[in-house]
Amino acid sequence: MIKEFIQLIYPDYCSGCSSQLQFSEKGICSSCLVEVRNYSYIASSPTFGRNIVNKEIYVFKNFKNPLLQRMIYEIKYNGNKSTAYVLGVELGYLIKKYCKPLDFDIIVPVPVSKLKKRQRGFNQCQLIAEGISKVIKTPVHSNYLIRNNNMNSQVKSSRYKRWLNVDNQYQLTKKIDYDIKILLIDDVVTTGATINSCLNTIQNGNKFSVTVAALSGHKFT
Repeated sequence: MIKEFIQLIYPDYCSGCSSQLQFSEKGICSSCLVEVRNYSYIASSPTFGRNIVNKEIYVFKNFKNPLLQRMIYEIKYNGNKSTAYVLGVELGYLIKKYCKPLDFDIIVPVPVSKLKKRQRGFNQCQLIAEGISKVIKTPVHSNYLIRNNNMNSQVKSSRYKRWLNVDNQYQLTKKIDYDIKILLIDDVVTTGATINSCLNTIQNGNKFSVTVAALSGHKFT
């Protein structure tokens, strides 16, 4: 009752279409969620640099989709945590559809720098991972990977510069068991440079079972 009263005074709006949300809706309205479910991309044995992973899974195939671009903007620049979590749940359903329950032991979100986390207040990949975890019942381990530097946004960087910027920027905080199966989570995969750098750190000469999942990617467009 109190929550409904507060929402009447301070209504929440959909991060996709800006319509006012109903009491039962969170972050994204039902209509935009239906549109989200009409898009998906799944590939087997894709490559990131020299790294081959089991699968890559995206809610949206193309980041240029205007609905997703508005949602990502809300997450990154307006602190919309609910949208990150809800999209994570949607990604979780997609993963559950195309993967087996025993395909993963842990979920590892791509880390952000301490500076960016302090500015934004959260790591959006962590929230996406938590949404996925709710669906596939796999624990999130955000303490395996950390990011070393505090470099600026790569939005305007060229493909080549993106790869240089993130090279050797991640490190493991603990040893990973050789037989562990990892679900690696990013928000948007662009050139694949960030994922490649994370994989180089995780693999470190070994061959772990890794699946990559994100809200969207356009390294293949």
